Amino acid sequence: MNILLCHNHYQIRAGECLVVETEAAQLRARGHRVVMYTRDNAEIRSLSTAGRAKAFVEAFDNSRTTAEINELIDRERPDVAHVHNVFPLISPSVYRALKRRGVPVVQTIHNFRFMCLNGLLFTHGERCRRCVNHTFWPGIWRRCFRGSAAYSAWYAGIIGHNRRVLFDCIDRYIALNTFTRDIFINAGFDAGRIVVKPNAAGVAGVETSDAPARQVVFAGRLSREKGVMTLLDAAARVPGLPVRIIGGGPLEPLVRRTITERGLAHVSLEGTVPPDECARRTAAALALVFPSECYENCPLAVINALALGTPVVASNVGGMADFVPEGRAGWLVPPGDAAALAQRLSWIAGHEEDAVAMRPAVRAWGASAFSPERNTDALLAVYAGIDPLRNRSNAAGT
Repeated sequence: MNILLCHNHYQIRAGECLVVETEAAQLRARGHRVVMYTRDNAEIRSLSTAGRAKAFVEAFDNSRTTAEINELIDRERPDVAHVHNVFPLISPSVYRALKRRGVPVVQTIHNFRFMCLNGLLFTHGERCRRCVNHTFWPGIWRRCFRGSAAYSAWYAGIIGHNRRVLFDCIDRYIALNTFTRDIFINAGFDAGRIVVKPNAAGVAGVETSDAPARQVVFAGRLSREKGVMTLLDAAARVPGLPVRIIGGGPLEPLVRRTITERGLAHVSLEGTVPPDECARRTAAALALVFPSECYENCPLAVINALALGTPVVASNVGGMADFVPEGRAGWLVPPGDAAALAQRLSWIAGHEEDAVAMRPAVRAWGASAFSPERNTDALLAVYAGIDPLRNRSNAAGT
């Protein structure tokens, strides 16, 4: 099978990029031919003022993308195109170009950018669905994209301009959990085009352990929506359980200051580490703490922990119940509830043997549900389930 993968890389490398690379490698390992079409937002830094203005306009409809995709189709003859991120350099033009040539299009839903200006359904410290099923005026008014009304209006214009493209030119949407699937259905997307398939864990070669250290780990971006401040509030109530915080982000100075001012000697801020090292530290912990307060899709920190056999304490929000069956793979607590999180951490500290005893079952669940092999099987089933004759017919009519 000839598979075209399309992805616009972010300036700050995200888990999404790892997913693209992992899926490409797994498909190639199965003997499929994978062709990559990528752009990188790092390109923007080198643009002149005029170049940036041009990119600003081309985010609506990019003639370069259309030309390059047509050339690529002529040369590579892809059987299917799998799109991950298109913003801002590739643009939604890629969907239109592929559909006109009769190439089936699959889109993984990594975030909520098709219905939310910042892609998180989280703004000003709260979960938000004001723009779902409505116009983007609430998001523009609240400056949800980069804290700017102008940027918010620009992005709202891109989605509004391409609204029909999203409905008509994408054959299959891959939702990473059932909650996201339901959000998209409620927003008017065709339920018959949406399938649920989580990402694969990426912990091959990382040694697991059933004798972890007496500590818990947080691994993620240090930002408001990730709940790191809630974790610090909870940790202050459980001084006997060491907490290792791995990651960086805009709240890093505040996190560091809070640890110092509140005398949280049992909390260590360890910065950003390579993925393999993060996995090793997770494997050595009693539990991973994932106190996110936004609607997560399929956080790699969580599924990697489960595949390693490390139980997860997660916020019961969005699709997290799909990944962390209560009592089987870990525990769910109300989002933003420091007292409830502290209570669970206190239980882990006081029932260390029980937490350790869970690890074989956790590992069995994680290794099965999020194995690369299972992920690739599901991905190929999605590709095979699209009717190529219907796509050629649709292309002839465009």
